[in-house]
Amino acid sequence: MPDEAARKDLVLEYCRRMNAGDLDGAVALFAPDARFEDPVGAPAMVGAAAIRAHLAQAIGYRVREAPGEPTAAMDAEHVVLPVAITLRTPQLPPGKLARINLISVIRVGPDARIHEVRVYWGESDASVVDAA
Repeated sequence: MPDEAARKDLVLEYCRRMNAGDLDGAVALFAPDARFEDPVGAPAMVGAAAIRAHLAQAIGYRVREAPGEPTAAMDAEHVVLPVAITLRTPQLPPGKLARINLISVIRVGPDARIHEVRVYWGESDASVVDAA
């Protein structure tokens, strides 16, 4: 199993790749049968093709992820990561961004790949802000 430092580095590397617009690199961090639920309560995306489509959309919206300090669980699998994201969606007027404060709970497998992501946020965690 990856140790705590390796798990934390993995989730931060995911944020770096998303911010760089590196779709292939971000998808490569996931196990082929990974599960991604964003937000929790929405239908889960399962498998590389579904996760690729979700991440491609986020990159297309120019997502920027500002991760906080990751916290590792004692179960040798999970990392919790607070993230503030901004993105431009087609529904927003020019000069505006969506901002969402969220918590990701990420399960890393013994292969040092992401096997599950559960993203927690609600309507009160999203706002519209001016683009800088």
